[in-house]
Amino acid sequence: MKRKYFMATNSKKEVLAEMRDAFGQTLVDLGAEYENMIFIDADLHTSTKASMFKKRFPDRFYQAGIAEQNMFGMAAGLALEGFIPMPSTFAAFASRRALDQIAISIAFPQLNVKIPGSYVGIPTSRAGGSHNCIEDIAIMRAMPNMLVADPGTNIELSAVMKAALKHLGPVYFRVTRYAVPELFDEDFEFEFGRGQIISEGNDITLFGTGIMTHHNVEAAGLLKKKGIGAEVIHLASIKPIDENLIIESTLKTKCAVTSENASINGGFGDAVLSVLGEQNPVPLKKIGVKDRFIESGGIEELFNHYQMQPADIVLAAEEMIIKKASIQTTV
Repeated sequence: MKRKYFMATNSKKEVLAEMRDAFGQTLVDLGAEYENMIFIDADLHTSTKASMFKKRFPDRFYQAGIAEQNMFGMAAGLALEGFIPMPSTFAAFASRRALDQIAISIAFPQLNVKIPGSYVGIPTSRAGGSHNCIEDIAIMRAMPNMLVADPGTNIELSAVMKAALKHLGPVYFRVTRYAVPELFDEDFEFEFGRGQIISEGNDITLFGTGIMTHHNVEAAGLLKKKGIGAEVIHLASIKPIDENLIIESTLKTKCAVTSENASINGGFGDAVLSVLGEQNPVPLKKIGVKDRFIESGGIEELFNHYQMQPADIVLAAEEMIIKKASIQTTV
């Protein structure tokens, strides 16, 4: 299979829009295309930037208030009537507070509901444990019938949202309150179940999802200075995941590191690990939050605290390369 390669072109000095801004603008674009699209808000539209949709389509914007369980019940009813509802709240409230309603009323009957989970992972920063969510990937990927995506850039978020609207069935996608340099061209098209090769390498594979792929790009640059060739693979589609690309890369590199803006328990790293465990076992280390809740603090401070910076990925990569060599020597 021929793969398309993508490379970051933005400079860090550029002023970048946060992903929630791209979310708001894409809502407006999709609202113009899909007249049956309904947005339901849990009193957070100024935070998520869904206020853009409210201003443009006030007759298709419904305020459920801080009643998330009821909001997802409303979404199920609207879907049964032929609408495409998008019930929106922070990921913490979607994946924890309203989980039963999502499971029984939406996922079980495979209703056409699109669920954006906002304010995910480390960049939720000072909001504290009640609003910060690191478990949503693990929860949602375990949900039957649910597609799951963690876009890494603004352009990719827009592409994920467009693909979600085309898919007939429930979709959960993450929206990070963060800004990173762009990896993709304006004409990028997202496809569920397919990943992207950001850069090639032969010594180790750096698998990333969401904004952590940008950290992998930086880590690959640091490894290159040490004479280590890292292959950077971006997997925004977590469920379904690109098994062929995972196997294809690790057959070449024979070791890997996964990076996610989430808990490593049951999340993206475990999704990659389950593929490798069944088809191509190789040394692998997971970068992410390790079995703890997020404390309150500055974003970079928290990335440092939870050892999720590019330098931490470099250390993990070097450790796996050493482990690979020891295994090969033993064999």
